[in-house]
Amino acid sequence: MAKENKKIEQSDICIGCGICDSVCPINTKLAKKDDFDPDTAKLAIRVCNGSAIIDEDTCIACGSCVRSCPVESLSIVVIAAA
Repeated sequence: MAKENKKIEQSDICIGCGICDSVCPINTKLAKKDDFDPDTAKLAIRVCNGSAIIDEDTCIACGSCVRSCPVESLSIVVIAAA
């Protein structure tokens, strides 16, 4: 299934543990760069104020975060064609 047909959604039960942030392949790739700055990088998912925030433009909806979430607050949602 192509990325344009799905997205990651988060429920309000997120505990802000940061596991999703650490397993995200986009975030991992960016973190390996010499000029990486976590405050300015365009991360796919980050924890802010105790909750995961997903950047839908950067996220590739691979599901790594969904599989790793200990409280199952993340899910893959299929987007219906218009």
